[in-house]
Amino acid sequence: MAQETENVLNIARGANDIYNVPSGLEVSQQANNRGDQITVQGLPAKSEYVRMGQTWTARIATASAFTYVAGWPTTRAELIIYNGEAAGGKSLVIDSAWMYGITTMAAAQFITLVAQIGVVATVPTHDTAQLMCSRTGKKGYYGNARVAVANTTGGCLTNLWEVVGTNSAAMTTNLAASVYADMWGGWIVPPGYVLGLAGIAGTAAGTAIIGVTWAEVQLTIGG
Repeated sequence: MAQETENVLNIARGANDIYNVPSGLEVSQQANNRGDQITVQGLPAKSEYVRMGQTWTARIATASAFTYVAGWPTTRAELIIYNGEAAGGKSLVIDSAWMYGITTMAAAQFITLVAQIGVVATVPTHDTAQLMCSRTGKKGYYGNARVAVANTTGGCLTNLWEVVGTNSAAMTTNLAASVYADMWGGWIVPPGYVLGLAGIAGTAAGTAIIGVTWAEVQLTIGG
């Protein structure tokens, strides 16, 4: 079989951008004045999927705050996000998660946020008291994710929790103890699955809320 070659003609780029193109319009590749092809990232790492408009955040309302567990969780997730899409539908690509203490703890201690993805056992009833919002300012959530709190039937198992966020030093007893976990899309919740999140502390005192941000993306999940 003969080897095929392809010539790529680059347009040298000057000090000013030369394109501001609408979606779907083909443009030529660009190069600098040495002929190097330009392949730099155009926007900050997460801007593109947020720009697509299907990025959402859910969090436990303060009225539903949970008490820290002083031990490894079993089947209870303090917050679950269920992907209610039909088979072959969009997946939930997890951007980040966080936990925040809203009442004082009994002692200075570490706090830890854990997570797991499970196969749903009982489809949860969507809890409308919990708060959901868009990362691009859309009014009202209209996707198929479902949120529930203090859930023991969502498919989470005792031995599948993973640590996703903790503190490098023990927090004081004051409120505002918090952890943030940047998950960078490394967790994907396919249709029919759930993401469970739970919080651990050194003593079972003090209450907290948990939040999670995800993007809804049509993906092919490998088998």
